[in-house]
Amino acid sequence: MSAGSADRGLKAVRRVREARERDSRVGLQHALATTRRREEDAARSRARLETAPAFAGGSADEYRLHALRGAGLAGEVARTEELLRSSRAVADEARRRWAGDRQAVRVVELLLERRAAERRAERARLGARDLDELAGQAWVRARVAPETATAPDTEEQSA
Repeated sequence: MSAGSADRGLKAVRRVREARERDSRVGLQHALATTRRREEDAARSRARLETAPAFAGGSADEYRLHALRGAGLAGEVARTEELLRSSRAVADEARRRWAGDRQAVRVVELLLERRAAERRAERARLGARDLDELAGQAWVRARVAPETATAPDTEEQSA
């Protein structure tokens, strides 16, 4: 059985797992990009709240409007912070899945490498066995050749 046909199934598994790993890597990259955008949004929201002018004075209606603006800014900060937390959770899960998919690909690659090493070792054993057989045959010929060369002389002397 050739190496290609012996590992055809494992190579198919590797291709599927590589596709899954690529997909999860793309998902991780997307999640990280989303997290970066959400970090920027949260930083801008915090900056708007921190730089909002203090109430300088005025009527009760102006104070109520100022308080509503401040509450709106604080609500925006809370919303962007919550979105950031959820984005980080998604990115952490995407990282975990990608690492698992990457590990699955590596397991199949290691198994393929191990099988290839076993085939190489088997070929080496067969080659050594063949060489041993040839060496044994050469030794037998070397031992038999001197005996057959002297055997006819012995018969002539006895005749």
